[in-house]
Amino acid sequence: MKWSQYILTMLLLGVLTALSLTLNFSPAYGALPWYLWLTCAAVVSVFGAGWLALDTMKTQRRLRVDGLPGASASATPIAEAPRGTAVDPDGPSYPHPVINVQTCIGCHACVDACPHDVLAISNGKATPIAVEQCMEDTSCQVECPTVPKSCVVFNTTKKIPARKVPQRDQHFKTNVPGIYLIGDVSGVPLIKNAINEGGSVVDSVVEDLQNGGSEVAGEYDLAIIGLGPAGLSAAVTAQRRGLKYVALDQEQVLATIQQTYQAGKYVYFNPAEKPAAGGLTLDGPGSAKEEMVSTWLETVRLNKVAINEYESCKSIKPVDGSFVVVTEKEAGRQKNEYRARRVLLAIGNRGTPMRLRVSGEDLTVVVTPTVAVAPPFCTKCGARSIAVNRFCQDCGEPLVGRVPEPFEDQKVKFKLSDPNQYEGKHLMIVGAGNSAIEAAVDLAAFRSPDGTAITGWRDNHVALVVRSDFKGDLKLGNKMLVYDCIDAGRIKAFFGMTIKEITADEVTLMNARERDAKTAKEAARLKNDYVFAMIGGEKPTKFLESLGIKIG
Repeated sequence: MKWSQYILTMLLLGVLTALSLTLNFSPAYGALPWYLWLTCAAVVSVFGAGWLALDTMKTQRRLRVDGLPGASASATPIAEAPRGTAVDPDGPSYPHPVINVQTCIGCHACVDACPHDVLAISNGKATPIAVEQCMEDTSCQVECPTVPKSCVVFNTTKKIPARKVPQRDQHFKTNVPGIYLIGDVSGVPLIKNAINEGGSVVDSVVEDLQNGGSEVAGEYDLAIIGLGPAGLSAAVTAQRRGLKYVALDQEQVLATIQQTYQAGKYVYFNPAEKPAAGGLTLDGPGSAKEEMVSTWLETVRLNKVAINEYESCKSIKPVDGSFVVVTEKEAGRQKNEYRARRVLLAIGNRGTPMRLRVSGEDLTVVVTPTVAVAPPFCTKCGARSIAVNRFCQDCGEPLVGRVPEPFEDQKVKFKLSDPNQYEGKHLMIVGAGNSAIEAAVDLAAFRSPDGTAITGWRDNHVALVVRSDFKGDLKLGNKMLVYDCIDAGRIKAFFGMTIKEITADEVTLMNARERDAKTAKEAARLKNDYVFAMIGGEKPTKFLESLGIKIG
């Protein structure tokens, strides 16, 4: 109740009390006769209607001043208020997000940021699906990358902080001369946007070199760090433009796509109204992950693009107007140096996975494929994963090849790309965030196409190790699914535990309060084939700042 309503009620009560004490009516209904009751009701109705009209006029005037379309019930909110509180007169009175579908690019940033499953992607746009679950987190508005904001939290009194992203200009130049930045790390997690930036940035580099940059000493014109959609698009464009370039990735090419999206996932090419114009093609509204990746790899092959996989960038040093890029190959830890006139950072925003730092973390295990026939890769789609039942698990094509041989694999993994690769295994997931919980559920169960329900169980033995408790930003849907698995006995949860030691076929746990693994008591010993360490990643913020790139 507003203060004005409270005061009005008290005044009316005071009038009725005074009349009952000073007047003596007979007959009377309570304190007053019927005609005075009718008079009071009429006065209150007229006064209330006038007060409501005045209050409405004030609200509409305030909304117009703040730049919000509150005067029309059919208007769509388009931006956060320049000052004051964003008020939604037509929605619920409590804080809740409102999406402007006209400017939303469907990047998932607000959906991923919300810990309470208030938002979802529908028809390529963010949509509030459970407004009543909003807890005024406001991170959805913070992470929205569009200008003005497409996601606005209304009726909140919280101060919305600015989104911290690396600074760059319209030509993708950072504040450090000669260093360019594109893709997810720039703050817009969108495949089509990354591909378009990959093509445009090479044009900017070519123009820069033509304006005097080619006179700088350097073996290469451009060093491309990171080979996701943005970096690979830039590498293809650089090859077509005739630049001398070196393209590096600390993992396999397109590792972010391969590891983030599970097998068979349909990927929408948002925003649908914006065409793709980079080095890679995007046809139609979307595509299955495998088809999309296959098309890109074919583009790389046809253009004879040179790429260096499993070679991580350790440092970038400016030298006389150019840059010395120091790298390390995963195999043998061989160090290399490349001198380039310009550097393009397309490293993504995922960051380097955090390690467990326990004994046995670097162990390898020998895996014997269970299939009768499997080539090293599918001749149609280029998939490098193990095949099942003589068919490629990515595109379904029959395979022709040699009998597979046992191979070495890392026992500790940091991403789950395809849960179907693990059958009848003893698996351990370490972590309490959304990625860890989703991996645990997917290794223990089959989910419905929309991911909201369990439709069956796998034959794996899954253990979930949580240092303290689930994270505060754990999505409600993930929390419900993991508890369903725990209640069904398909996931065995170890809260307040951490890993003490990893061996070839077992994992030893200890109490998380213990600081020294060597002296800590053994709390549990579990049979194990693989450990999935999903305890977060070190975002590239420190790396960017070490280069002098401003964040904010």
